[in-house]
Amino acid sequence: MSLFFQDKGTGPALVFLHGFCDTHELWEDFVKPLTSKYRVVTPDLPGFGKSEILQEPFSIEQVGEIVSAWLRESGIQNPILVGHSLGGYVALSLVDKHPNQLSGICLFHSTPFADSEERRQIRNKVITSVEKNGVSPFIKAFVPGLFVDQTNSGIASMYARAQLTKSAALIGYSKAMRDRPDLSGMLQQSGIPKLVITGADDSLIKADTLRKWAHSNVQCTFRELENVAHMGIFEAKTECQSIISKFAREVFLSNRFNFQ
Repeated sequence: MSLFFQDKGTGPALVFLHGFCDTHELWEDFVKPLTSKYRVVTPDLPGFGKSEILQEPFSIEQVGEIVSAWLRESGIQNPILVGHSLGGYVALSLVDKHPNQLSGICLFHSTPFADSEERRQIRNKVITSVEKNGVSPFIKAFVPGLFVDQTNSGIASMYARAQLTKSAALIGYSKAMRDRPDLSGMLQQSGIPKLVITGADDSLIKADTLRKWAHSNVQCTFRELENVAHMGIFEAKTECQSIISKFAREVFLSNRFNFQ
């Protein structure tokens, strides 16, 4: 399966994987400062944007295998994967199955833990609602809750992209996220460099749980954003750009990449 993607800049590769009901356009403005030092690649995950949809049922692991093959086919060697929310789950699958393919991972408002039973039930309700009422009512309720500041311009842009989500993709990924395995132990034992960025006010990914996990992990950098929910890409853009840039520089220098 081919993936649509944007490819800008030169140097060591940073691959940004978008979240649920989004596309590569999420990153368009965010990654601009990074293209002066890095090759920055932003794909549409299968079923979103301009990438072909997977046939149900599918798993996060299957999506990870598609991304892994795409990396090889596109000549993207030893990248750092930056995964926002769902994109982080896909990135985790690559760490689990293809660790030698990567230089590092950033979980950006994402988690290595499986869904709680409560969260699984919420996903079941989303699936039932979308099957009955379509995509639009879900998106109207979903997008505002990702932000602390309801006047943030990112709400309108994300709403516009999310409204184009196909119901099959929304339902298929809801099931895949619901059924994904717990990879917290795997990631903790992995020697791969890790960066975790979380929002103090994120109702979807709880900062307390991630903080405890990260602090027990010697290979992990943890950053908690104040007054931010699930979209630090918009609500703390400059801070997040700086955090990711610093992490990338440290990882690539330790791997002896030749860049300025």
